[in-house]
Amino acid sequence: MVDIVQEPSIRSGQPRVDGTRITVLDVKRRVIDEDEDPHVVAGEFDISMATLFDALAYYYENREEFTDRERAYAADRAEGEHRTRELLASETDLSERAD
Repeated sequence: MVDIVQEPSIRSGQPRVDGTRITVLDVKRRVIDEDEDPHVVAGEFDISMATLFDALAYYYENREEFTDRERAYAADRAEGEHRTRELLASETDLSERAD
């Protein structure tokens, strides 16, 4: 079984395949979310099928933690998009007033 490691300085500390920058979420998103063929994903990531399935096993063993993390990322993204829209709207209002 391949080691899944976490280091704060690599990929923001996300769990990843030891010796690579490939995170468990990279594998999960491609194979589970995007329903890509695991053989193709393993080939593109240059990892063995055993390593790919070890990463997926790690995901399922820690699914609640990953789900919480993905929810937090989505909430942060939505908040950032909301702030951006507000900023752009206020700049548009200022621009129109200056004209």
